[in-house]
Order: sequence, then structure tokens, then C-alpha cells
Amino acid sequence: MGSVLVMCLLLFLLFLHTQAQLEKITLGSSLSPKTNHSSWHSPSGHFAFGFYQQGNGFAVGIWLVDKPNITVVWTANRDDPPVPLNSTIKFTKDGGLLLRTAQGDEKAIVKLFEQPASASMLDSGNFIIYGHESQIIWQSFDNPTDTILGGQRMKYSQLISSRSTSDHSSGQFYLNLHNYELAAYPVNHSGIGEECYWNVRILVTGYPLQLNLSLSGTLQLTDGNNILQAIANSSYSATSKTVIYRATLDADGILRLYSHRFDINGNSNVTIEWSALINQCEVKGFCGFNSFCSSDSNKTDCYCFPGFDFIDPQEKFQGCNRNFTDEEGCQRKEPALVYNITNLEKTKLGGLAYEKQRMHKEDCSESCLNDCHCGGALYSDGTCNKFKLPLMFGMKDENESHTVFIKWNSGNPNLEIPPFLHKRVDLSENKKNLIITLAVSLGFIMFLCLLVAISSFLVYKLRVNRYKKLPGNSCLGLTQEFTLQSFSYSELEQATDGFKEKLGRGWLGAIYKGSIYEGSKMIAVKRLENPPEEAERKFRAEMVAVRQTHHRNLVRLLGFCLESSRKLLVYEYMSKGPLADLLLVALEEVHMKTLERMVKVGLLCIQDEPNLRPSMKNAILMLEGTMDIPVPPCPSPLVST
Repeated sequence: MGSVLVMCLLLFLLFLHTQAQLEKITLGSSLSPKTNHSSWHSPSGHFAFGFYQQGNGFAVGIWLVDKPNITVVWTANRDDPPVPLNSTIKFTKDGGLLLRTAQGDEKAIVKLFEQPASASMLDSGNFIIYGHESQIIWQSFDNPTDTILGGQRMKYSQLISSRSTSDHSSGQFYLNLHNYELAAYPVNHSGIGEECYWNVRILVTGYPLQLNLSLSGTLQLTDGNNILQAIANSSYSATSKTVIYRATLDADGILRLYSHRFDINGNSNVTIEWSALINQCEVKGFCGFNSFCSSDSNKTDCYCFPGFDFIDPQEKFQGCNRNFTDEEGCQRKEPALVYNITNLEKTKLGGLAYEKQRMHKEDCSESCLNDCHCGGALYSDGTCNKFKLPLMFGMKDENESHTVFIKWNSGNPNLEIPPFLHKRVDLSENKKNLIITLAVSLGFIMFLCLLVAISSFLVYKLRVNRYKKLPGNSCLGLTQEFTLQSFSYSELEQATDGFKEKLGRGWLGAIYKGSIYEGSKMIAVKRLENPPEEAERKFRAEMVAVRQTHHRNLVRLLGFCLESSRKLLVYEYMSKGPLADLLLVALEEVHMKTLERMVKVGLLCIQDEPNLRPSMKNAILMLEGTMDIPVPPCPSPLVST
């Protein structure tokens, strides 16, 4: 019984000691940055509430005391400008926590719906305001800014990143807790799925989803009672040091789990236990509008697209603006005269495209160039995605095969493109190259035409010279009356093998067998032997008549030779023999009247008297039956009796 009393006494004394250590902030208390009393500390001294330095002024918030620095975990009215040194915080009965300046301006730090009685800064990092019945009427754990601490639950709220590590006003990213998903987005966007860059989804219904960071450093999603999914765990297991955990949506948009390990002197060692993303460029919106993110093992940086300049080179995350103006806009009829297209390989864009079409890569570039609404296009997997300005979520990724086409003004002389963007498609330069190529091609074609013309002229002159070598009395206009091949005497002598094989003899001379074209065509050559003047005239007349006459029953004249007194005619060779042989072989197949007509014409042609022989033209007409055939006289006998 006595031991029980002792135990109860010890517990009571411990409670009194704890209450004594917990500093109660009473009504009427105040803080000022120009005095030594500028903050209210937790019992352990690890956390403090009050004024902290920001820029050239002060902000009101809660911070973790990391000697020699501090880590801000909560900020009041974070988007207000810093306040001056002569500002004060008053804890009043009517207004609660009020921020006052020397000019008399007054603003509530927190909104209260009940009258306060006291406040406390706890060792958990939670700042609490109590009512008259010691009930909690407001606490910082219910209103996080960019951080949750060990033992804190986030529900029905969101984390918004800070602008930078030194500026704790609202930044570019937020972490939102839906009914079934924890997701990170860039601010000032619609919050649709395409804009989410990191998320954890839970298939659960019926209970609101909560984000909880345990005192042991486990970041987890719960439904209030049950752990649904552990997101991250601390690797630290030592118990000899004080360890405080926090999960912060950092200014770069990445959610990280930190541990602060304190030694007995109050000094701390900060460690990143877990990071939601490794590649900084995966954070959509890390680089602002009209810019893209590029990262390597050593550095992550933002670059403006061609034709754009940084709004503020010191704060590249703000994005870029066009460095040119186009007053005509969509009224411009020939955009290619003003705009160029630059392609960025292994780069992609985000957001919603206003037009998507399947096409070739080159056509995607041309399509964006000629579309006045297009500021850039993403070509991926055979699809052209066109985007209006401003362009967003640009990212260079060496593991991707995407290509981005950027339309920019070609009249900007100061355009700078990052050195790793090797390939640029300059359409105006391509047009110049096309013109040069066409000019060279046309010049080459004209040269070929000129070469052919000169060759033709030389061939013509050569043939004219050959005709001029003919004797003077040959000016009967043969070249004007018909076109025959002119042979030299030596050619025909070679073709007939020196006039070796004699086929027969005509009234002008002997007929010899020969071949031309390397033996591929057989010919019959008639050689005129010392003809008189009248016979020479008829020789020429026969050339004209035979050449101008085409009949299936007549042999065709192929050419001639006129060299001084040497005159020869070249005929097709009759491989089936002379007419007489054909008449004997196919006598029964020939019509009697036709046979009679052929015999009469043949008799007329062998008359001794030249005036009795018909001309070649009349002979043809007689054979065709279009001219009457006179009765031929009997020819003279070859041998007289």
C-alpha cells in the first residue's frame, strides 16, 4: 500500500514539473524583434515562435533551432511583406495574436472564433492557443505551410512550397491530399492529371485520407486509424540522441524527409532520409513558361527557348518572354519570311495540345511554321502535338526520342541557343540551299543540252563534208529527193569480199552478194561498169524511183556509192531466190491474171530497145493493175540462127 502511495506521489510531482517547464503564454504577453524577447521557446528549446529575420525585415513563424542556423517550419501570413524592426506581437483577449507596426497598422496573425486564454509552444513544434476551459481553439499543426513535423497529421489541407530557402512566401508548387491520392502539382495550373508530376494513389473509400509523419520518422498515408501505405522511412535507429523529423515540400517542388539529430550541446546534424524525385527536371514547372529544364550529374538549370529571354535572370524559375513582337500575327500571309523553326532533340513539352495529328517529322515542323497559333510542337511516336504560347513543362531528357519544334523570329540578331542544342532547322537557309541546288542542276542540264547540240552540229557537218566529196555532176539533188545510206567504195569492196560471189548480171552491170554490220545483214550490190552518159542518167533515175517506192513485191534499195566513175547500188538480198524460182515453186498458188500481168511486165522490162522498156513507175503501176499493159513484142533471140 505504501509503495502505491509513493508511486502516485512521484507521478504527481512529475506532472507538476512538466507543467512548470511548459511555458504558458498569458494574455497581454508581447514580442518585439528589437528586444531580447523576440520569441517564445518550447521547453526543450528546440522550437520557437516569434519574429525571425527575412530579407531586410522580419516575418512571424515557427522554426527549429539548429545551431547556428534555424529551419523555418511554419509562417504566418506568408505572402505579406516583411515587417520592420519596430513591430510587435500582442496576445490580447479580444483579438488573440495581433501584429502591430509603429505606424499603428494592426493585423491578426491567426483567425480565432473563440476568446483565447493562453498559448504554448510545444516540443513537438506545435503552437497551440487554448480557450478558457483549456480546450484547443487553434493550433499550427492544423494549418501547415510547407512542412509537417513528427507526430503531425495533415488532412483537409495542402502543403505549398516556399519561394526559396530564404524567402518563405508561397512558391511554385503544392502537395494536395485528395480522397484517394497524394499528388504534387505546379501552382497556377488547373490541377488536371497531365500536370501532376508525383503522386501516391490509394484505392480506398469511406474514410478521408490523411498524411502522417510518425515520431519515429515514418511518412505514411492513413485513414485516421489504419496505416494504408508507408511512403518513406528513416534509416536512423540510434536512441542516444534527440532526433526530430520533418517532411518538407521544398522550394524546388520535391517532397523530402529530413532528420535533425541533436547532441547534448544543442548542435544538430541534418540528413535527407528520402526524396520523392531524383531528377529535378521531372518537377513540372521547375522552369517557368517558355523555358526548359536540363540536368546532368552536376547541375540542373533552366534555359529559354530560342526567341525568348528570361524575365529575371536572377530568378530563372519565373520563365521567359518573347524577345520580339509580331503586330501582324495571324494576318501575316507568309510566316516563313519572318519565322524560323528550331528543333530540340530529346526534349519534350507538357500541357494540353490544341491539335494532334499523325504525320512525318518534317511535316510537323512545316505545320507549326505555317500555323499562326502555333508557338511550338512536340513530335513523338509519329504524332505532331501543337501548343499555343506560353509553352510549359519543357524538359530535356537523353533517354527520350521526342523532338520539340520552336517557332521564333528570324530577325533577332542576338539570339543565343545553348551549346548542347546542336541541330537547328533554319527554313530560310534551307530555301537558299534549295535555290542553289536548283540553279546548279539547271546549269548542268543546260551544259548537257549544249554538249548534245554541239555534237549534233559536228555530225551534221561531217555528213555534209562527205556529200561535198561527191563528183560535181552528182548535184541532182539526191539528198533532197530521198534519204539513202552513202557507202564508200572500199566499204562495199570489203562487204562483198572483193566482189567475190557473183549472183547474176543486169543491164547496168553485175550483181554481187555481200554483208554489212559485221555479217548481220545480207546485201546485193549492183556495180555499173563503164556506163555511157545516158545509162548513168537512168542509173540515178532508178535510185530515185526505187527509193521512193515501197511495195511488198519489190526489193528495197538500201544505199549507193558515187565515187568518180565508180557507181554502185546496194539492195536487200533476196534469200529466197529470184522471181522465176518463186514462180516455178508456187505457180499453182498465184492467180492466173496476176501471173499474166507479171509475165507481160517482165517481157517489157527485158526489151533490147530502151524506149520499149517501161519506166520503173509505170512498171509498178502495171504490176498493181492500175495501168493497162500493152502487148509486149517478142524479144530478140539470145542466139541467132
